[in-house]
Amino acid sequence: MKKEQKVTIHMIAEQLNVSAITVSRALANQPGVSDELRQKIISTAKELGYKRCRQNVKASILFLIRRRYVADHSNFSQLVEGIEANAARRGSDLTIEFVDSEMQQNLTLPQNLDRSGKRFDGVILLGKFEDKYAARIQQVVPSLVMINGGYDTVKCSYVYYNFSRIGYMAAQYLVRKGHTTIGFVGAEPSYSHELRYFGITRALAEHRLELNKRFLLNSRGDLEAQVKQLIREKVLPTAFICQSDRTALRLVKILHENDIHVPKDVSIIGSGNTEMSSISIPALTTFETNIPVVCEIAVNTLLEQINGSIEVGRTIFVDAELVERESVRNLNGKEAEQDGLETTD
Repeated sequence: MKKEQKVTIHMIAEQLNVSAITVSRALANQPGVSDELRQKIISTAKELGYKRCRQNVKASILFLIRRRYVADHSNFSQLVEGIEANAARRGSDLTIEFVDSEMQQNLTLPQNLDRSGKRFDGVILLGKFEDKYAARIQQVVPSLVMINGGYDTVKCSYVYYNFSRIGYMAAQYLVRKGHTTIGFVGAEPSYSHELRYFGITRALAEHRLELNKRFLLNSRGDLEAQVKQLIREKVLPTAFICQSDRTALRLVKILHENDIHVPKDVSIIGSGNTEMSSISIPALTTFETNIPVVCEIAVNTLLEQINGSIEVGRTIFVDAELVERESVRNLNGKEAEQDGLETTD
């Protein structure tokens, strides 16, 4: 006599064209499933002869990475490894796919959503994704978390470095070091740029200082040309706050090639505490952005959405910590004089 096939949650999900997590939530009477769909799942389970067991269903997560983000961010591998490790720790299956700019502009679905036939319970987006593209993904997979991307307009969860506080802390630090003319190098337009700008201007306003618009440099434009113009006009600020370590090191190189020394002539602060920031000359003052915490929060938030324990999207800002090195000069009193002696050729 042929043994009868055991009915599984995945079989019910396949018949109803929903995810296994949705079926599991419905059968466990958990939130996050409409009453109509819940009844449909329960009825189908009874018809198929499903017998409930205590085995947990793994969440299937699609991890989408903006391709340019790989080139622009030297902490990329740490972010990917962090998401992978946290997904594995929570018993989730993770699929990684890269999305290029053309796909995003055309609102083209990733291959894993469009052609693979695999169902996903949630999606994590890493990098500079537009909210329109995130909304397109969300039409297919409702549970969505974005890391350092978007403009916080899609009804999903966002996890950001605390860009506003980074800008605020950087400006406060420079003012305490005696700097009153401070520039900012960032990518326009971007949400991180806007938040950093707000933090910088708020800190300067507390000291009755202003951010001169001539000292706002666009890292996506010809940064060298912008810097040379300030040098020709002899109006360089005494310090620059940069959106990333990579941008800061580009600026150090440009200044050096134009006989402007860091930190003797111009001080620089980066962000990211990348490996290059500690071995550059001079070693770069920067911000540790606590990537392990960002990765843990992103995965945990997505899984909470998937299992229905939270139904409202969250916007979470993870604080950074200042890492002091040699790229900032103290312009105050005797200590400033000593700094000048130390950096004189």
